[in-house]
Amino acid sequence: MKKFLLLLLTVGVLQGCTSSTQPPASPVEPQTPPATTQPQTPSPQPETPAPEKPNPAVAVYANDIFRNVTVTKTAQDTFEVNGQAQVFEAVVNYVVEDGHNELTQGFFQTSAGAPEWGDFTHTVKVKKAEPNSTLMLILFEASAKDGSRRMELIIPLPE
Repeated sequence: MKKFLLLLLTVGVLQGCTSSTQPPASPVEPQTPPATTQPQTPSPQPETPAPEKPNPAVAVYANDIFRNVTVTKTAQDTFEVNGQAQVFEAVVNYVVEDGHNELTQGFFQTSAGAPEWGDFTHTVKVKKAEPNSTLMLILFEASAKDGSRRMELIIPLPE
């Protein structure tokens, strides 16, 4: 009896191993040719002027609270500063120094205070104390806590 059960079990296992593992065939749908379409002609688009390329001679400066800052010399000892700032109460402070001395300092307003980016344009007039010195414009935000300079952006003024 044990032999018969063993034989029956073996046949059952072999029957399970040899059964087909292919999935049942699905009914075949007839293929229809794709619908013919007319080629589309692109609609005429209005001509847009090419975007202005930035002047490669003008350097652009940025840090975490200033972006797109440029400085151009407009006249003898006069510079125009343009850009955007994200500063407390829309106030940007600046100092111009020659490496040894602070030659001028001040502040100006942007069009919006933080957290918005405010646009600014400001004219700085400063005369060199020494003819061979390089003037550096330092833009910064004054700390509301203690008045110290925060996030200084140092820009060499063009000759």
